[in-house]
Amino acid sequence: MKDKVKICIVSHTHWDREWYFSKAKHNYNFTRFMDKVIEVLETDEEFKCFNLDGQIIILQDYLQIRPHMEERIKKLVSSGKLLIGPFYVLQDDYLISGEANVRNLLIGLKETEKYGKPSMIGYFPDTFGNIGQMPQILNGFGIDNVFVGRGPIITTMPFDEEVRGKTEDGFAEIKWVAPDGSEVIAVQFLWWYGNGKDLPIDKKELTEKFDWLLDNMVYSQKTPYLLVANGCDHQPIQSNLSTVISTAKKLGYDVEHISYEKFIENIRPYKETFGKFYGEIDSQGGSGFRTLRETASARIYLKQLSYKAEYLLSTIAEPLSVIADANGIKYDHDILLYSWKKLLENYAHDSICGCSVDEVHKEMEVRFSSLIDTIDSHINYLGKKLVSNFAKSENSVVVANCSPKIVSDYITCVVDFPITNNENDNSGLYVEDSNVNNVDDEHISPEKLCLFDANNNQVECEFAYIGRVQTFDLPEDTFRKVYSVHRYSVTLYGTFDPLSITTFTIKECANIRNKTISYGNDYMENELVKVVFNQNGSFNIINKKSGKELKNQNYFTEIGDAGNEYEFFRKGKQNDTLLDKANIVFKSCDSNHVTFTVSNHLLQQNGEEVLICSDITLKAHKRGVFVDVNFENTCKDHRIRSIFDFHDSLPTHISSGQFDFTLRNNKPGKRWEKEDNPLRTYEFVERISNSSDREIIALRGNNEYEINSSGSTEITLVRSVGILGDWFPFYTFDSQ
Repeated sequence: MKDKVKICIVSHTHWDREWYFSKAKHNYNFTRFMDKVIEVLETDEEFKCFNLDGQIIILQDYLQIRPHMEERIKKLVSSGKLLIGPFYVLQDDYLISGEANVRNLLIGLKETEKYGKPSMIGYFPDTFGNIGQMPQILNGFGIDNVFVGRGPIITTMPFDEEVRGKTEDGFAEIKWVAPDGSEVIAVQFLWWYGNGKDLPIDKKELTEKFDWLLDNMVYSQKTPYLLVANGCDHQPIQSNLSTVISTAKKLGYDVEHISYEKFIENIRPYKETFGKFYGEIDSQGGSGFRTLRETASARIYLKQLSYKAEYLLSTIAEPLSVIADANGIKYDHDILLYSWKKLLENYAHDSICGCSVDEVHKEMEVRFSSLIDTIDSHINYLGKKLVSNFAKSENSVVVANCSPKIVSDYITCVVDFPITNNENDNSGLYVEDSNVNNVDDEHISPEKLCLFDANNNQVECEFAYIGRVQTFDLPEDTFRKVYSVHRYSVTLYGTFDPLSITTFTIKECANIRNKTISYGNDYMENELVKVVFNQNGSFNIINKKSGKELKNQNYFTEIGDAGNEYEFFRKGKQNDTLLDKANIVFKSCDSNHVTFTVSNHLLQQNGEEVLICSDITLKAHKRGVFVDVNFENTCKDHRIRSIFDFHDSLPTHISSGQFDFTLRNNKPGKRWEKEDNPLRTYEFVERISNSSDREIIALRGNNEYEINSSGSTEITLVRSVGILGDWFPFYTFDSQ
């Protein structure tokens, strides 16, 4: 058999920037590793090339410690011996936005070009599944190939003849097709990306190794080229590889030491024989174990911070910068690029997936917090500049719609009325103001404040007095100023043009409110829907136009988790709140909203009950119900979910993906063995019934859901475990 195939050895390392060590510890080891790589590549002429894991950030980490090595690195890149890029980090596709996936490649290519030509490969050796739109994203940057570790092929030990070497089309080389028709040549690492690590120098051992690879790879190959990956996680360079290859050739093996790009060129002539694989690659045809989907529910607090930071950056700060630039306020490319880099630092798969040691995720929290402060500061700066440009008077509200679409929604902001003739201290020192919290201090009644649009039409709004507060400004041309204001909040409902600025003027007059929302002891309603609370705290939503009703929304279940940060394994008896007698109390209302607080007691695995409080809000002009769930997790090794019943159990549903709506089967494939089938979404899950009724559950930072056997949607709120769960018992107390 060995005379019919060519063994293509690709030298690499998969270097997680942070994982079972902190970033600092891994980087210390990486520095030593890179020193050795440079030494081997410079001194061994027969060592053809080394692939540096597809991400440029680790090389930049190295150069922060050894900046004097930059020219030697550039020389190795120029000669083709060191292959770098094209990504900034090796991201997790599913748990970050489509835009973040694009920026990772856009920024990665630009950063890589500082040192030489990028290696133009799609590289996902250890990504926990791959999103369906990745071929289109890669094509957009001129990349027509991809290498994946977790692909559609099924490799089992011991061998199952029905399964061995099979994918949905039968082979490891495929044409992977995105929803828009974009296509890449995709190659899956057979027997993992460490199938050729530590190749033995001994002739007998080397023969056994190569023969095993040949015997167990040819079943899945459509070409005579076998990809042998010489490297693995944090694997040092095999410095004697040239000798090993020379020995293999003497033993009669056809061996070539090449790059990933050269491997693609070898198999490209066979492209038309490859079968097509459509959409996401998420181990749909396997047993269900080691899919690592449950990383979507590991350390959910990180996912929530991520959603907030990315939303502020891509949905507000960048489009607001475009609006500001069109109005004479210079677009600050530097601060936005800096922010994207900081965000992407947290998006490596072992980072955002929440499957690293505690030290890693503590540092991530600091990075997220710092990034959010930076973005907030930039948004506030632009906001002040735009208010200065557009405010018709001191008493104005300026609204920027940062969306490229028309938006009809509620806006809430703070309005300050400067207090004149007060004894402000402009020395910049804080002066205790005895009237700060005196709500009886003279101020305009919020009932007498109104908003008017540019045509002098009164706008539906609601003012509320916050109080007299002391605040400060940091002018750009003089020293800081401290002063007192009467502070109000104002909530208005309006329709705003795409990427527009709308100015409203505040006037004193009788505020006309159109009360379109009402409530009773166990219900609330607007002109579109009625929400009725059940005794157990769940609620029903009635469409007032069609009369259709969705019952039993937002009750809770709890079960033990014998798994780890990567995988959930159920244990114990499942508890729920279906028979709970919830405490349902009115919380607040105005002309725009009604909120009830629902308190449930849920039994946990430790025998104690946890109090789960849900604020359920209905707004005047909205068809949707807003649910804000809060509880203190007091139990280890368990999972809590929120359940939304759906009246129609159908074979498929839709999940919002990265630039697509992913149609998924409710039931897994025929080879699925695991009891659970957790799935990932980025923003929402949509259920559509035979009668065209539909329900959308929109989420911010809760990425894991499951469709159970009755058709209901389960949203994971917390999954509490205490171990990393890979090759060593790394204990992760904070992930409880």
